[in-house]
Amino acid sequence: MSERIALVTGGSRGLGKNAVLKLAAEGTGITLPWNN
Repeated sequence: MSERIALVTGGSRGLGKNAVLKLAAEGTGITLPWNN
């Protein structure tokens, strides 16, 4: 298993969003917790 996966809290805006976009551009799988 060499796939990278990141769990990002606060990924919908601000620094979290920027982190998600950068990680996704590098090919990292992203998991975002969601509260409704």
